[in-house]
Amino acid sequence: MNKWIPYVIAAALGLGVALLAFGPGMRSSAKPATPEKAEQDADKKPSGTKDFGDKGFAVFREEGDTRTSEEVVADARANPPPPPGTLRPQNKAEIEHAARLARPFNQHYAYVASFWGRTAQLVGGADPALAKECSAMSRYLRDQGNLDDDGIDIAGTIEKEKALVAKVRGASDASDELTGVLDYIEASGKAVIDGQDPTTVPKPSARK
Repeated sequence: MNKWIPYVIAAALGLGVALLAFGPGMRSSAKPATPEKAEQDADKKPSGTKDFGDKGFAVFREEGDTRTSEEVVADARANPPPPPGTLRPQNKAEIEHAARLARPFNQHYAYVASFWGRTAQLVGGADPALAKECSAMSRYLRDQGNLDDDGIDIAGTIEKEKALVAKVRGASDASDELTGVLDYIEASGKAVIDGQDPTTVPKPSARK
């Protein structure tokens, strides 16, 4: 009859352990940050404020800086970041890339690429195939511009471009806008062949 007594004692002991481990106030909780920790975190933040000034410029002001916002901006403009290669020498690839971008032909492509895209839009409704040729010409100019001086055929590329300009003129009833765009592309290419700066060629006027 006393066989059940050990089981009762074991159950009571288990319940007591559970209450001690998981009872109210017994669970561990994260300690709140001490005042010393909060002060250390505050010390890590940069001191200063952003002052947008009367002109809307976003400038960072160090503590104790008595300059006006306009003076801060003027100082920043008077001391611009150093040009590429100043902080470290440019590597060979960077030098070659910069030289390609400075070539008159690459300047020509940079300016006329969007106008070839506009030409494709203007002729696409009446002649989708011709529009594809115009888009392909923009990609062709880009690919030629990526070639080295020894690999690029500037004269031949400009001739292909002129031929497509002539094809577009003859295949469509040119609007004033399309005529202006084609005149600009042709004049920019001629400037490259003549050894002039294509970026000085006047761009076509606003759409009519």
